[in-house]
Amino acid sequence: MKIILRILAVLVVLIAGLVVYVQVAWNKKFEAPYPDIKASTDSAVIARGKYLAYGPAHCGTCHVPMDKIMDVEGGELIPLSGGWELDIPPGEMHAPNLTPDMETGIGKMTDGELARIMRYMVGSDGRCIFPFMPFAEMSDADLTAIVSYLRSQPAVKHEVKRTEMKFLGKALLTFGAIKPTGTKGTPPKSVVIDSTAEYGKYLANSVANCL
Repeated sequence: MKIILRILAVLVVLIAGLVVYVQVAWNKKFEAPYPDIKASTDSAVIARGKYLAYGPAHCGTCHVPMDKIMDVEGGELIPLSGGWELDIPPGEMHAPNLTPDMETGIGKMTDGELARIMRYMVGSDGRCIFPFMPFAEMSDADLTAIVSYLRSQPAVKHEVKRTEMKFLGKALLTFGAIKPTGTKGTPPKSVVIDSTAEYGKYLANSVANCL
């Protein structure tokens, strides 16, 4: 009985130590390069970004209030003011406001910070962004187009609750099971927009993330 109690005591200490370690170590900060992306006011570039945001890049599926998702699915161009929620074991996820509002949106973020989030999943504060939008291989031109469109939207003041990680999510971050990913090589500067299988492959794998 004494041996069993000792084993149980050791297990309790180990578990408690693990819990404390995860709570202390999970909130890591990461470094990643800032893509050389600058928003454009060119109407064609903005139109391309709009197409991507509400089409294959599926920004409109998440970055709208929950009661507007079906409106977006039906073709309405709802401002990307955030609000989508997903409660899963790793955490309570909230899609942020992507309109240019200075207080609740992206108004204070630089173009490079926005592009870094999309390509490397590293936030403006260095935190790891949960991998819902792996756009690492998206071309520079399409990154520019999306950032340009986001800048062109009307600013919407909409405070969205910050994503909160649960213990499982914190543990995954602590031990590197979830971490920012980089590019597999050098993303293309641009792609030829046509009806070829090559362009379809790019949209499927680097924009729509069909993989």
